[in-house]
Amino acid sequence: MAAMQGSAVCKPQFGPWLIEQVESGKYEGLRMIDNDKFRIPWKHNSRRDLGDADVKIFKAWAVVSGKINEHPNDKAKWKTNFRCALHWLKTFEMLEDHSKDPDDQHKVYRIIRPQKSQQWDTGSQQIILSAPSNYYTPPPDQQPYTTAQQWNLPALWDLEISISYRKTEVLKTRLCSPFIQFHYQCDPSELRGQPIRFPSTEGLTDQKQIEYTNRILDSIQRGLLLEVDQYGIYGFRQDDCKVFVSTSDLSEIQSPEARKLDRNTRELLLSFDEYLRDLMDYKENRRGSPDYTIYLCFGQKLLDGKPLERKLITVKIVPLICRELHERAQMEGASSLCNESISLQISHNSLFELINSLGLPSVA
Repeated sequence: MAAMQGSAVCKPQFGPWLIEQVESGKYEGLRMIDNDKFRIPWKHNSRRDLGDADVKIFKAWAVVSGKINEHPNDKAKWKTNFRCALHWLKTFEMLEDHSKDPDDQHKVYRIIRPQKSQQWDTGSQQIILSAPSNYYTPPPDQQPYTTAQQWNLPALWDLEISISYRKTEVLKTRLCSPFIQFHYQCDPSELRGQPIRFPSTEGLTDQKQIEYTNRILDSIQRGLLLEVDQYGIYGFRQDDCKVFVSTSDLSEIQSPEARKLDRNTRELLLSFDEYLRDLMDYKENRRGSPDYTIYLCFGQKLLDGKPLERKLITVKIVPLICRELHERAQMEGASSLCNESISLQISHNSLFELINSLGLPSVA
């Protein structure tokens, strides 16, 4: 049992692992055919001539990912899990499908190499890429933008954040950190996460808006601490300034779901497990599109009959991994495009388990 647990912890990430197998020469029919192109044997499970060599690569992934314990003799499951990991990544692109060829069933994929530098398109907006040395940074085994960036994947804590003062977007950034602190005039020694300071009202033209916005900003010291872990995203309000939260769509922002966060209380803003269950139902057309965007309103209620763009200070938080899975679910279940070449195959009870099964970066 201990050995099995150890192998699960040391499970490799799928992308680097697959390339290593392609280059190893240990699998019949699995080989490079060009600098960035390789072929995978892809014989249908119903064929009578299906042999061990035809499913060797699928079984190998089942072994290293720990799924072999769940399906020790199910070749179809091995292939499904392999295909799920392969198509979930943006590292590989299928170029040719010869799976129905009468003599040589295989598929050809291209490796999409990461760019040396990836620029985040923010236009004229401000972007924060790193924190000063006295601020929180993740431990060495949780450094952001390592493997996740290398393989062009969103990590569990990869967030797109924007701040608006009424209709004016004053900041947009992408951060990858398990702790983020929204503040305005906090002493650096009291910052517990990667800081986002609310911008000043310079650039606004409406004098009444400037006056009331500054009143709210002056009431924000330590502000709100945002935390991401394997179960979801949490908020911890630290000031007298009231903060209201909703995960409803902008058109539904006045729904009773919006609530005020209590002070000095760690509160769940978005449950990853609940989101994944809703996404599975959405993919099977059993419910509408699940919400995953978090809206925070500082200093004003959300249930006063005014639309979100009329609020003085709002923060929009988008967990990129939720958006990625949602887009794939839209392409598949919601569009009735489920087939062998496009498959999300969500079969896990939690988002953390799904990430872990693919060997992707997580927060645990």
